[in-house]
Amino acid sequence: MDADAVLTRYRERRAVLTDLQTAAMNAVSATTMLEFAKRIGLVKSGVLHPGSRAEMTLVFDLAVHTAAAGRSRAIDRISKQRKPAPDSIEAAVLDALCHAQFAFWRVEEPHETAGIMAHDILRKQSFWLMDEWLAKSVSKGDRFVSRLADLGDYRIGCGVIVPIDDNVLQIAASDTRSFQASGTEAIQRDRRFAEAFYRAAIVGGTMRGVAFREPGEG
Repeated sequence: MDADAVLTRYRERRAVLTDLQTAAMNAVSATTMLEFAKRIGLVKSGVLHPGSRAEMTLVFDLAVHTAAAGRSRAIDRISKQRKPAPDSIEAAVLDALCHAQFAFWRVEEPHETAGIMAHDILRKQSFWLMDEWLAKSVSKGDRFVSRLADLGDYRIGCGVIVPIDDNVLQIAASDTRSFQASGTEAIQRDRRFAEAFYRAAIVGGTMRGVAFREPGEG
């Protein structure tokens, strides 16, 4: 497909993804949301105090895609409720969301069609990341963490993409040392891995430079 066709398809999928994640987020109680916010340092004296919209998005990610032991994830509950037609775009996106993976990755180069080529640092694999604005604002070697949904031909981010510099990486590495013996894949599936990077990004101040743009926005 040419760039216009890829972008049109991407925007359609992105809209469905946003709708599904919003539904999942609305299914999370305020108490649970506060618990997740506390885990990444955004609660002071029992009150939620995000420093920015981007920091609040970190809470949404944890609330939708992770859960405490013995509890179901919000995205799994939405999957059971929605039951889309098997061959629909919603079914494909919902399945990708239910199997989304948290990853630490770096930018390799612009993709020849749209988006970028990226490299999963811990899984040691390259992939096509479709994001129409990211290629305009990043440089080769830039590092990020984010939750990614695999849609077959490319992956898309499930929310905010968090910049990682050496300071943030050092803070996160110290925070994850207690469970690093679990192995690479087990570590990345552990919700504490994402929480460690989110806390580090908040402490390190990199979230202050994160902005949002909607697909198709000029």
